[in-house]
Amino acid sequence: MRRILGAMGGLMLVLAGSARAAPEPAQPVVACETLVGLRLLMGDGGTDHAATVTRLPRHSGCRLVARDKVGAAEQRAMIGGAPFECLTLSDAGRCAWVMP
Repeated sequence: MRRILGAMGGLMLVLAGSARAAPEPAQPVVACETLVGLRLLMGDGGTDHAATVTRLPRHSGCRLVARDKVGAAEQRAMIGGAPFECLTLSDAGRCAWVMP
């Protein structure tokens, strides 16, 4: 009996662990047409992702992009020690500057 209860307890731990290991949906990326536009968006209130999303309507050249639509870096820049990249977008013919 003790062996059965031990096996059931182990199974419960495995099941609980696998429920926690499920990946969360990827957070969309904030992307802007120009590096200047991205810097203005970031300078408008910081780099907190949720706060940035609320400020997007005030910045017409910036939008949310699904993470799976973002590709490799085409251009890179360093500003104030922070790296910025212009990443290819699968739904556009050009790259977009993304928040670091």
